[in-house]
Amino acid sequence: MADLSLYAVFFVTLGLNYFFALSGKGAAAFQMPIFVWLGMPINSAKSMALLANTISLTAVTIDNFRANRLDLKLGLPIIIGSFVFAPVGAYISTFIDRDVVLWMFAIFLIYAGISALIPKKADAKSCHDRQPKIVYLAVIGAIAGLVSGLLAVGGGGIISALMLLMGCQAKKISMITALAVPFASFSGFITYAAAGHISWPVLGTVAAAALLGGYLGNKTAYSILPDKVIKYAIAILSLVFAIKIIFDLMSETIS
Repeated sequence: MADLSLYAVFFVTLGLNYFFALSGKGAAAFQMPIFVWLGMPINSAKSMALLANTISLTAVTIDNFRANRLDLKLGLPIIIGSFVFAPVGAYISTFIDRDVVLWMFAIFLIYAGISALIPKKADAKSCHDRQPKIVYLAVIGAIAGLVSGLLAVGGGGIISALMLLMGCQAKKISMITALAVPFASFSGFITYAAAGHISWPVLGTVAAAALLGGYLGNKTAYSILPDKVIKYAIAILSLVFAIKIIFDLMSETIS
């Protein structure tokens, strides 16, 4: 990684994590291929992208905690459900074609994203003004854990998409995903870091940029942007993730 530009790594990490932190999401899925394009070995790129996820969303969660925005009644059922069912998903993955699951996931993300972009009737019932039942939150966590285990990815996409369909307040969604995702991201970082070469200057650069990007993105979301804009950002990112999944699947088929 001698030819790798730390300036490029810093600004890519800062920009992506700032943008994705607006909706409480991690940027690893997009950051990793850019790191590879910049010259990082694949395992290092994966570990650094997951490290950025961990740090940026931890910064978001700490900021939410300090501002008394952290709602553990919402977050804990989802985290527990995800933690319990992720191993189940990993086990089931040995019997199910991963591509089939990816297609289903992409279709669901498209449905959730488009549904969120369609204006709702003024009297439509949602969890915008009420506390969702614990059982619903646990089911969201369980589904996120299953998908995470099946695909070996973080569960943030499925959590945000399901909460969008429930009509939950967008800032609640970003708070929950930022709280839940770092656990899986940090575990993945440790796994890939053990397999790939780690450059300490690159690690320090990624960590600093992710911390700054996550913090500034969350500050922007809560201080400047209305809930409706964040809702649309989550919906659009869901569609972008779906398009990326479909593009990757089609590329594999063609090759």
